[in-house]
Amino acid sequence: MGQIIRGGEQFETHIEADHRGQILQSGPDSGAVDAFGRTRISEPFTLFDSTLRHGDNPGKWNAVITGSGTSTHLINESSVAMSVTASGDSVLRRTRQRFPYQPGKSMLVLQSFAGGTLQAGVVQEIGLFDDNNGVMLRASGTTVQFVIRSYTSGSPVETVVNQSDWNIDTAPWLDFTKTNIFSADLEWLGVGRVRVGFVKDGEHYYCHEFNHANALDKVYMTTAILPMSYRISATSNSSATMKHICSSVMSEGGYEPSGPIYLGGRGVDNFSAISAETMVAAIRMASGRTDNVILPAQVDLALGGNPGTNVVAQWRLRLNPTISGTWTAAQNGRGNVETMASGTFSGGTIVGGGLVAGRSDVEFTPESGLALSLGTTASGESDILILTIQCSTSQEATGLIGWREVV
Repeated sequence: MGQIIRGGEQFETHIEADHRGQILQSGPDSGAVDAFGRTRISEPFTLFDSTLRHGDNPGKWNAVITGSGTSTHLINESSVAMSVTASGDSVLRRTRQRFPYQPGKSMLVLQSFAGGTLQAGVVQEIGLFDDNNGVMLRASGTTVQFVIRSYTSGSPVETVVNQSDWNIDTAPWLDFTKTNIFSADLEWLGVGRVRVGFVKDGEHYYCHEFNHANALDKVYMTTAILPMSYRISATSNSSATMKHICSSVMSEGGYEPSGPIYLGGRGVDNFSAISAETMVAAIRMASGRTDNVILPAQVDLALGGNPGTNVVAQWRLRLNPTISGTWTAAQNGRGNVETMASGTFSGGTIVGGGLVAGRSDVEFTPESGLALSLGTTASGESDILILTIQCSTSQEATGLIGWREVV
């Protein structure tokens, strides 16, 4: 038992060993509390999760392969093997979506992996990061590190801490080449704490914390609205394979979408006679604004039939159809979303739908909105979400899509 002083406050802490001789943590760095020091209870809200049981899940992940790198699904291991063999090879697997950080709530990231052999000329990275900002575990050659990447200067700058300098637990037990669960929780608020470590034998073992409050003159990274990533690259003719397994992002303490709901589509200005399936609204992220989170929140539909007529319409949400028409900036003036009210389409994946007679509005749950959150391709092109209506007989009809913006 002892005491530590942090930020002028005194905490009691103790370190003890379990029956296996494993060190157990307690106090403000314990896995029993979240990033804000609140007692951690089993009420996380899942913002994203992914398994790789039957494929490499292209609906959730983009793959960018350079040189002779390869990305191979291992069906019996529910994993993807990311392999490099020559200088210049790289394999990046990154989520199509970014995840909404909510101020005042701990964001918890869990990613399982099996690292490749630690060797010179090979870099392996796992974490919540893009090319400009993020938090990650890295094996740079034979050195294991925790890294925070920041774009606050206008170019990416990294704070790198080698394993031998981790300030909570240097984890002499860690074998990077075996299956492990990387864990990170963060309070952003621009200046919050970031803890990084591993989940082992059902326990959170934090190994290092980055403290930023009362230490910097600006935010520690530009944003916490980031994608999840796995990357391996080679700078020499070295062969290595890292396995991407399973992952999750959670908001600890729940998640409540906030902010206004913006609308786009035909609305009352364009009732049209509709029988075959017809697009009445479409949204996408504007070019240069694809690093935001756009959450579909509702659909509104109306039929202009006479009272007593038995006219029924079916509405559908289609993701990423081939579409032709004119995109315009959303009327909210924020510049993050473009809309289309009339156009032609083909294909696309049906991701929602229902029946309507008369008028109907459907509000999405937080879970549904997150599942429909707009993502991007590997080249940064936004997803497209369209609302269509199909009537049982030719009928005047119209519709709107509503969304929230997390920026």
